[in-house]
Amino acid sequence: MTRSFIRQFLFVLAILSPLFMAWDSWAQSFSGFESTTVAPVSGTQGSWGLKIVVLNVGQADAIVVLAPNGDVVLIDSGKTKSAGNQIADYLGSETLNGVGSLTSIDILYTTHYDSDHIGGLPRIVERGIRIRKAFDQGVSGKRSMLTSNNNPTVYSKYVTAVGDPDNNQRQDANEPNFVRHKLHYGHIETIGQRDQIEIRTVSVRGDTEGTAHDVDLDPQNKGSSFDENPGSIALLIRLGEFEFYTAGDQTDNDWKSKPDVEEKLLNSGAIPGGNDIDVIKVSHHGSDTSTSNALVSQMDPEVAVISTKFTAGAKLPKKIVLKQFEDNRAYVLITGDALNPADQTYTDSGATNEDDAYTPSDEAVFHNQGDVEILVSTDGNKYTVRGDSFAKTFSAMDAENQH
Repeated sequence: MTRSFIRQFLFVLAILSPLFMAWDSWAQSFSGFESTTVAPVSGTQGSWGLKIVVLNVGQADAIVVLAPNGDVVLIDSGKTKSAGNQIADYLGSETLNGVGSLTSIDILYTTHYDSDHIGGLPRIVERGIRIRKAFDQGVSGKRSMLTSNNNPTVYSKYVTAVGDPDNNQRQDANEPNFVRHKLHYGHIETIGQRDQIEIRTVSVRGDTEGTAHDVDLDPQNKGSSFDENPGSIALLIRLGEFEFYTAGDQTDNDWKSKPDVEEKLLNSGAIPGGNDIDVIKVSHHGSDTSTSNALVSQMDPEVAVISTKFTAGAKLPKKIVLKQFEDNRAYVLITGDALNPADQTYTDSGATNEDDAYTPSDEAVFHNQGDVEILVSTDGNKYTVRGDSFAKTFSAMDAENQH
């Protein structure tokens, strides 16, 4: 072998080596989570123990949680009358929900009072869906009951829908349909025939320990400039080894100056058994006001779901959020069409340049997935996540994701 050939070989190897290293790094990134030998959880009634559906309601939130016996939990209710109809249609159709024609919501959780989290509820009630119990942050000192033209506000319509039209969080004599309750940290509800599904409140108004923090996030004590997002209600849904985390528009201060409630949550021990989570509903529709580096690395999810679509105003989700999940080897499913129609790209963050050179991988980030369905086995040991072009089954007991 000539020296010239050796020099040429070493030159080519030097060029290709970074590419091989990059490929090896990417391959490792997606080799640990998908349980290819585990049979999918079937959608047939009786074969699953918990169903969670993140509905495709645009840049808004509406999450339906179902038990096989027909118990229903709704977390937020979308923004529009159309979203309310979508939720009512889903509940009323056995073909869609796989359980039956459901006419009531056993538990409603409202994470906070922005219109994209409460606007669909009045329509749900108009459609004859009964709300049996509703939890929220309590009376808002920020929200008015009437517009400048003396019309009911979105907030006013919400409190009327939960039977509290005078907005005092108390059942009065003229409020026969009152179901509203102020939620507190540590509250637990259970659903299912044997109460095997647990819904635990792990943060509300910034409280992650059962005591007040230095930042008072109680909306009753705040004026019109108060931002309710940091105090969004955070819930942990658990069946066996499976855990799902959702927190409305909860915030961090990684890139923007917001109260870092995520940090308080992670450091408080609010999540029993540690911070590992299987599936996360990404806060604030993939905004760079939420989803800190610490949250992603410590919760270490296998799947992240973002409920949004691209709009000219908000331009969500931000690439920095997608990057964090992809770097942490998690699949990302986005319910709506999240690409900027002008150039068919995701949006850079305006608060950091960490995502400038990042292009989301088609193997990790899946947008325009429609309703995202999570089916959990009856023992909670495995789960299947399905969107329009995504279907994978995971073990809730993976060594990298132990609880």
